[in-house]
This record gives sequence, C-alpha cells and structure tokens, in this order.
Amino acid sequence: MADALLALARARGILPEWRDLSGTLHVTSPETALALLRAMEAIDGAEEAVDRLAALEAARAARALPPVHLATAWAPSLLRAPAKARTWRLTFEQGATAEGRADGAIDLPALPPGLHRLTLDDDGADCLIVAAPDRAPSLADRLGRDRSWGVTGAITALWQGAAAPGAATIGCYADLARAAEALAAHGAAFLGINPVHSLGHASTGFSPYSPGHRGFLDTRPLLSTPATEAEPEGLIDFAAHREHHDTALLTRFDAELAAPGMPGRLAAFRASHGTALEHFVLFEALSQRLGADWRGWPAGYEHPEAPAARAFAAAEPRALAFHAWAQMRASEALGAAHHRALQAGMGLGLYADLAVGVRPDGAEVWARPGVFARGVSLGAPPDMFAPEGQSWGLAPFSPPGLEADRYTAFAETIRAAAAHAGVLRVDHVLGLERTFWVPEDGTPGGYVRSDREVLLAILRLEAARRGTVIVGEDLGVVPEGLRDALSASGIYGCSVAMFERWEGRLRAPWHFRAETLASFGTHDTPTLKGWWQGRDIDWSEKLGRADAGEAAQQRAARAEDRRTVSALLAEARILPDGIDPAQPPEEASAALLEAIHALMARASSALVAVQIDDVLGTLEQPNIPGTIDEHANWRRRHEAAAESLAAHPGLRRIAAEMRAFGRA
Repeated sequence: MADALLALARARGILPEWRDLSGTLHVTSPETALALLRAMEAIDGAEEAVDRLAALEAARAARALPPVHLATAWAPSLLRAPAKARTWRLTFEQGATAEGRADGAIDLPALPPGLHRLTLDDDGADCLIVAAPDRAPSLADRLGRDRSWGVTGAITALWQGAAAPGAATIGCYADLARAAEALAAHGAAFLGINPVHSLGHASTGFSPYSPGHRGFLDTRPLLSTPATEAEPEGLIDFAAHREHHDTALLTRFDAELAAPGMPGRLAAFRASHGTALEHFVLFEALSQRLGADWRGWPAGYEHPEAPAARAFAAAEPRALAFHAWAQMRASEALGAAHHRALQAGMGLGLYADLAVGVRPDGAEVWARPGVFARGVSLGAPPDMFAPEGQSWGLAPFSPPGLEADRYTAFAETIRAAAAHAGVLRVDHVLGLERTFWVPEDGTPGGYVRSDREVLLAILRLEAARRGTVIVGEDLGVVPEGLRDALSASGIYGCSVAMFERWEGRLRAPWHFRAETLASFGTHDTPTLKGWWQGRDIDWSEKLGRADAGEAAQQRAARAEDRRTVSALLAEARILPDGIDPAQPPEEASAALLEAIHALMARASSALVAVQIDDVLGTLEQPNIPGTIDEHANWRRRHEAAAESLAAHPGLRRIAAEMRAFGRA
C-alpha cells in the first residue's frame, strides 16, 4: 500500500527524494506524500492509492491527445493523434477556426503566437496549443545594446518633497512617475519596484510579497492622503493611510461616476477584463461585509458561482462597480507612470516584480477553486540560514489543477504583471521547475515538480506580447539544468554580490554570469551600508537566531569580506584614499559606498540594479524575512523625496560610472 501511495505521489509530480543546500539527501516519506497528495485532491488515506493510481494511468492511456502541445510561433509542428482518421478543429486564441483530417498525426500549420485549442470532433478530445517564440525579448531587442543599469526601490517608501518624511502617507503611483523621471535624467534604463499586486481591500497586511490576487493591482497607492501623526521613528502608518485613503477614494468614485462618459468607460473596462475581474470585484465587495478571510464566510459564499455570492452580486451592483473603478484607475495610473518613464528616456521604463504566490485567504484562491493546493504553504526546507525551514503562508499552484485549468491562471498572472513593465522579475523562478510545499498539519514538507517546459513557453509568449525582458530570481538550491533552460529561453538570472562566492571568498563582479541582473543585495538582505557594518548580524543576535558565539563568528567572517571587497576596490583602482585594504574601517563612508557601486558597474552582468536605499546610504534594511512585528518590515521610507533623487550627488557619481562602462 505504501508503494502504491509513493507511486501515485510520483505520478502527481511529488519528488521521491531531494538534496538540500548542504548536499544531504532527503527521502520523501509516505506521510509527506499523503499530505501533499491531499493538497491536490480529495484522498482520505493510503488505502485509496491503488485505485487512484490505476484510474490515473487509465485516464492518461485513454487520452486521444496530449493535454498540452508546445509549438514554435510561426513554424509548423507535428502533433501526435490516434491511429484512425479523425476530423480536427483548431480554435485560435482570437476566435477564428481551422479544420483538417488526421491519420495518426496532425500536421499543424505555422501558428501565430497565442494559446490555441485543438479538438477532435468525434469524441471531444482536446489539447492546449502553446505557440510561443523560442526566446523572450532581450536587452539587445529592447535597447540595441546588451548592457544597462537601473534603480530599485519600494513604491510605498517614495514621498513628495512637499510632505514631511515622517508623514503617515505612503508613496503613490504619481510619485513613482516623478522618481522615474528624476532617475531617467541620469541614464537609468529602468526603475524597479516591489510587487504592486492587490493585497485585498479588507486585508490589514502590507507585505507586497503576500498578495491576495496577482492578476489585479494594489489600490493603496492611488491617492496621496493628508499627513497624520506618524508612528515612532517616522515609520509608515498603513492603518492611518487606509482610513484617509478609503474615504477619499469613495468620494472620488461618486464624483467620477456622475461625470459624462464615465459609466460607459467603466463598462468597457469591465468587459475587456471579463470574468476574472468580475470575480475579483465580487470578492472585494464581499470581504468588506463578511471579513478578509473567505474561509470563515457563511455557507453559500464558497466561490464566485455559489448561490449567496451570486445573489449578493445581483443585489449590490454599486459595491462591485466601486472596486472595478478602482482597478481601472490603478491600471491607468501605473500605465501612466510607465509611459512617463519611457518618455523621460528610460529605455525599459518600469521593472515589475511578480510574487511567488498568493495568500490562501485571498481573492485569487477563492476565485479559482482547484487551481491552488489547499492545506499547504510555499516555503523552503531547513538550511544554514533558517534551521527550522521556512513557511511563507502562500498557496502554491496545483500542477494537476493548472493542467485542468489549461494554464489560464498562470498565463493571466504573467500577462497582468507584464502589462506596464519593460522588465519583469519573477520571484523564486525555481518554481518553474519545482516548489517546496509545507503541510499546515506539521508533516515534513517535500518538493512538487512543475511542468517546466509548458510554464517557460507561456512565460516567453506573454513576455513577447509586451516586449518585456524577463529576470528570474534563481537563488538558493537550483535544480540541475534549470539555469540552462532559462538561458535557452532568453531569461536572465540574478547575481547578488553578497552571495556570489568562489572558493569561500566573495567573487569579483567581473566574473559574474553574463546573462544576469547584478545587485549588491536585495529587499530581503541588509542594505549595502548595513552589510558593511554588520547590522544584519546585530539583528540576528537580537532576534535570537544567533547566540553570542555564533554572532562573533559571523562578525569575523564579515571582517574578512570587508577585506576582500577592499582588495577588489584596490585592484580596480577605485579604493578611496586613506583606506588600508588589509584593515578597512568598520564604518562605511559615502565615498566607500560609491566606490562599491563603481565596482558593480564593472560587473560582467548584462544588467546592474542599484537600490535607492544604498544610493542614500540607509542603514536599516526594508524587510527581514521570517519576521512580522519584530522588525519594521516595509514601513521605512526612502530618506529623500522622489523628485530630489535627480540632484543627489552620490547618484550622479554612480551614473557616471555606469556610463563609463557602457551601461547608458
């Protein structure tokens, strides 16, 4: 029985074994296999495995067509079909059709890019046809050169010069446009931001990496609101912002809906976004009445087509219209920021970020029953950085659920993320190959395989529609062959300087992989100044993640890293005067930080990203993974107004180095 259970698990993509960061082999237990299977389908116990496996194998053997066929756009291809002659019908993505006869195989014509559907007329067997280019757009395609640079930050951390930096308001889409224009003047090709997915109107959370729906936008940055009493240390007060923002947004909605032409314009927007938008706005309206977590709603509201949910939609059209209008305005505002960035001279415009998953209590899981796994969270196995492992509180896509959905949810997610972006960063791109699922019942987690080739093809397709350059965050334990597959698809990887090592020492940036985006750190690591001064080690000790002895060892290792960086600066002849590379200072001066950015300009990577906080010499990092209240995650402002970045002397010197090395 255990053998049948493990065989069923393998058939569903659950890996029988895997290696962790240290190389240790882990074997998936029957208990883990059962927990992960339950997340995909209703199965009570191992005794059902024999029948489930037989039914699955029989269903696969009986399929007249494969579930998915991958074709190169504008090139003919051959699709396996039953031996006897059949009539087939091809329905193109835009609705046109073509027909033919097959005898053992179907010679498909050259297809335009898109998600098409092929059916056999006699029994209704069907197949998703993904016609995609072989490669995603490259820097050369977009800019006519293969090297560039840009700046990254958080939209909520932006602020206008007219507002006090300690004000409780958050940055808005208009601030994003102002910052982009300021940075474009220095030759930056992009402005990167954290995800702007919808968090959920009723949700009190504020982490951009814990969205409720990745197909729709965060409406919090729509309007600026009056400054209120700030929290201690001038932190962003999201609750105060929400109180003012919601009132102001509703007032504007009432005024605009009464304006000539707005009802028709809103109707057109809703029609163009179809069922997905209608389900989303229904959730948003319901969540204001019933609470942010749909799992606690009364019977009859379990999904968008449930009786009580449909009755509410019919009875409350204005409530739904408000959320549809807010999405329309958010899309327009983000699109305007991207357009202004391009008009100001940014070759790529905005650089968007796609979160790895969604909250299980949010709109997307509610709206797509069966597409997401239930009772598990995305996460990571235990390693030296997180001995207890990580559980991110995010629902993963279910591979069989995605297949049954014809990958619509994945395609729409990519399409939405790339809608207003010249660059799209895919967080935890390892998920295209496999994801680590952590059962909520405490059972040890395990890896579940994704259909990499299908997901990659859809990613290339959606990137090509918009001309969007794709960057995959390929950090951690990278499965063998994944980086080669990403490179073959024209997808750039990541080179994070503080993690790049060779024979135990920090690697020189001129030895980074060429097809990567290089940065010194990320939003989840210490800032450049904080790293140099060991602020992350201070926090590790404060949070109990390291005892005094471990912290002392980490500080000694950091001192060695400082010496390595200083030696690299000396080798590049950019070490500031007065610094001994054998005994560099423990404090990071502005001149030293600028020299490290100049070192990054010399990276062999195609792209270089500079964080706003690092330009400004900020000490504290924006987020410490695995913390909620212990650290002021996502509540710190950038230390200069958006429009003042253009005049920042440090940015000017960094931009000059980037130009000197052919990045602008």
